[in-house]
Amino acid sequence: MASKADTPQGLTALLDTTSRVVGSRWTAVLIAAAAVIFFVVGAVTGFDHWWQVFIHSAAALVTLPMLFVLQHTTNRHTTAILIKLDELIRATTDAKEDVIDLENEEVSDQEELHDELHHGSDAASEG
Repeated sequence: MASKADTPQGLTALLDTTSRVVGSRWTAVLIAAAAVIFFVVGAVTGFDHWWQVFIHSAAALVTLPMLFVLQHTTNRHTTAILIKLDELIRATTDAKEDVIDLENEEVSDQEELHDELHHGSDAASEG
């Protein structure tokens, strides 16, 4: 997962703003209206080749950047959740410190700790 230092501040602000705007209900209404208009134009023109090329090109041009916006937003939210969980673990007196930053460990280590926590120490020694 990329840290905030890996992303220029201006780009982060742009991605956050884009995510907020694209996620609004007004954008959903606008996109639905545009889809209806594109369908009507296609029906009127008999779904000509130029129309199909335009639709496919527009879809590709919108989809690819949105993939990056969604990934940025997901990474940002995941990082925030992990920080909050780490703070809860530190604040809980009976919590195991082993689970802090567990996302950076190998999957086999994660599975071993999962087995130990949920099935007792004997299950971890079997696997």
